[in-house]
Amino acid sequence: MRFLMVGLLLGLSLPAFSMSLALAKVERAEDGETEQQVCDRALTKMTDELHTSLLSVISATDTYQQRKLAYRDKGLEESLLNDAYLSQLFAEKPDVQGKRWTGSRCSVRARYEADIDALALRVPMPEVVPASSGESRNPPPPGVDEKTWQLFSSSRDRAELSQVFTTVAALRIQMVEYYAMTGAWPEDLSSIGVAPEQVVGKRIRRAYMLQDGLLKLELAGPLQGHSLSTWPTDAGVRGVEWQCTTTVDMGPNSFCEQVE
Repeated sequence: MRFLMVGLLLGLSLPAFSMSLALAKVERAEDGETEQQVCDRALTKMTDELHTSLLSVISATDTYQQRKLAYRDKGLEESLLNDAYLSQLFAEKPDVQGKRWTGSRCSVRARYEADIDALALRVPMPEVVPASSGESRNPPPPGVDEKTWQLFSSSRDRAELSQVFTTVAALRIQMVEYYAMTGAWPEDLSSIGVAPEQVVGKRIRRAYMLQDGLLKLELAGPLQGHSLSTWPTDAGVRGVEWQCTTTVDMGPNSFCEQVE
């Protein structure tokens, strides 16, 4: 269950291409989550929204349009240009001005100011079409170094997986309710009144259950080929806690253990 998501454009002067943003984010804790996990997720999602806002303004500049035409002339998709900008914007972070934890949710407020002209120039004009190679299934776009691209990819994958957890959290609640009523974990999704097609979407290709409450998800979209597994553990007086593993590389401070 996600709460309020706000990005307010306070001031945008197009002739000078200066930008001032006020941002706010509220995230609710799921079962077993700590304050740091919830607040980190709120800040991550806020930062992703900031990057999206910056890219939308950059795309209106002459600098972006020149690169768009150059990419087209080289036979490169505009999505590669967008990824190149997003990877360059990876280092841009909002200035946090307030954070509040209520015990069940985290509220974060922040502000950001930018020189759009300077940001638009970060991606160079493409000079050559990169040679095709089977060594990397996700090579960096032109003008983006490998290290920056890897950091950006990890951040993007982490954001995608956090969206998957919206579905995971809802299924966990239904599984706990089933366990409270029956004393056993459900054997399949239909046991908790969920049809497999209700779970499948742009981020989840398949979901199914195994014994002892093990829920497995095969991912789709940008995370195609990856998987996530989550299962309950008895925490005594604290009730049920959840563990999870994933093949997605989310970089440091992962909220799921990474496995091969």
